[in-house]
Amino acid sequence: MKEGTMNMNAMKLLLITALCAGTPAWAGEAAATAPKAPAAPSAKPRETVQEKGSSEKGKPAPQKEGVTVLLQAPTFSPRFAQTPIALVNDDPILMQEFTDALGSIHEGTGSGADAKAGKKNYQSVLDRLVSARLIMAEGFNMGLDELPEAKKGISDFSASSLGEILKRHQLDGVKPDQKVVDRIYQDLVKEWKIRSVKFDKKDDADKLAEQLKGGGKFDALADKLIDAGKVQGGKEGEWVQPKGLLPQIAQALSRMKDGEVTAVLPVGPAFTLVELQEVRFPKGNDQALEEATQRALELKGNQVLDQYWKDLEKKYVTLHKKVLDKLDFEAPRPGFDKLLKDRRVVADIRGEKPITVGDLAAAIRGKFFHGIGEAIKIKKVNEGKVPALEDMLLARVFKMEALKQGIDRSDEYKNANKKYRDSIVFGMFIDKVVVPEIKVTNGEVEDYYKAHVADYSSPEMIKLKELVFAKGEDAESAAEKLRKGAEFQWLSANAAGQVPAGSEGRLEFGDTPWITKKLAPAVQLALAGAKGGDFRLYTSPEGYSYVLAVQDVIPAKPAPLESARKEIAKKLYGEKVNKSIEEWGEKLRKAYQVKLYLAEPAQ
Repeated sequence: MKEGTMNMNAMKLLLITALCAGTPAWAGEAAATAPKAPAAPSAKPRETVQEKGSSEKGKPAPQKEGVTVLLQAPTFSPRFAQTPIALVNDDPILMQEFTDALGSIHEGTGSGADAKAGKKNYQSVLDRLVSARLIMAEGFNMGLDELPEAKKGISDFSASSLGEILKRHQLDGVKPDQKVVDRIYQDLVKEWKIRSVKFDKKDDADKLAEQLKGGGKFDALADKLIDAGKVQGGKEGEWVQPKGLLPQIAQALSRMKDGEVTAVLPVGPAFTLVELQEVRFPKGNDQALEEATQRALELKGNQVLDQYWKDLEKKYVTLHKKVLDKLDFEAPRPGFDKLLKDRRVVADIRGEKPITVGDLAAAIRGKFFHGIGEAIKIKKVNEGKVPALEDMLLARVFKMEALKQGIDRSDEYKNANKKYRDSIVFGMFIDKVVVPEIKVTNGEVEDYYKAHVADYSSPEMIKLKELVFAKGEDAESAAEKLRKGAEFQWLSANAAGQVPAGSEGRLEFGDTPWITKKLAPAVQLALAGAKGGDFRLYTSPEGYSYVLAVQDVIPAKPAPLESARKEIAKKLYGEKVNKSIEEWGEKLRKAYQVKLYLAEPAQ
């Protein structure tokens, strides 16, 4: 999308110019860096509450903001990502947050009804962002961030995010190895041309295997068996992908060369031999190339991080391997409880406190939610001591290195922690204030079920057989004969002008019932109102003329209320939570200062 395109992807923003001393710093930066826009009609920023003095709960003293100007800003332009579009207690909601929340809503919005829907969507998204920010502000005022569970979560995230950001920095500029991309791509698109025969009895399959060992040719021997009706199979090879085969067959073929035949392989109650005729790697599969590139990038990233860790480990860590090797957390003596108090050092970390046996024991205990005693009984503890130590070393060393590099002072780190802290407070407000008031009654569930019973019904299904002709008059003649009592099987075997099974574009319905609504619209139209025993005509886009023989129509059947009760209750519960959040947002707008700078979308 070009930034200069002023359509529904461009939003008019009312920004405050930096003409007064009271203007926030971010407004001055936005005004200084924003490109000039064409003049537009003046508009006033929408305020949801009147400005009041700072003595009112949660509201800072209002500041004079200077001259109001109208700026047309493309919604998804990175140049405007940090532009404030709203203020909640002087805490800005940025364009980036808005576009993230907007998601795919902007797709397809254009003019007319779509444009009106787009405006409504834009406003509702912004309203939700404001409500969430208000709830967070109220949660902080309530001191939810000071509760023990919140403080622990925030502290743990703060520590782990240092290491995660450090890792991401090591991956900057990393590119996948092209040879690895090519190899993975070939694995994804590889196709085998195979021919197989299936036997009911293993002895008969073994006889063919012996004949092949004696120099017999697979094609000639298989053709002879097929003609005699002794095996199932086709006379031509077919192209297949490995993922479409049974695992035992794919594994056998993966070790073979062109022209080779597998040993006798079991396939359910039957047995088969498969000839590999040819292998190919189709080009131009963009989806496979994208997946191969992503996998190769992940592999390269893992290699980079593995080497980075080895370098850090060599620089900072001294492992006391003798102590680690002798540790037995499952032995009755000295026992796990005593090892929790053991101060022997397992690993020294230069510039950090060492990791002791007790530290390692505590970390291992934390991994068993159902108690360490049961894990000791089933001998699952010792196998986890090395992974637990590696996790501890990784966490401590990455955190230490991140602090040395000043990552804790970076905007990336601060923003990540602010978002997490906000999410914790928002979640706790929902859990402690909103959720306790939400109730879904049996009556509400039953009423919803009655009003939406179609949503909880098994769909109508139809079982079909088909005769397919190249000419419409042949299909009409066959349908007329069927309606007069001719046998379907006899016509299928003897009627002239039929399109052979397997022809390109030919529909084959098989023995499995089809969901009526999933058939092509034109087929649904041809079958409208049909019942078992009917014969309907249908002409496909390929020009084939079908006689559709309706074997059975299985009507839609409502699911019992009890089977749908839990799903409906969950849906109603979620709707009530969302409604309560909206109501809380409206209440809190009266207690906090809110300003919206988002005007109508540009036409």
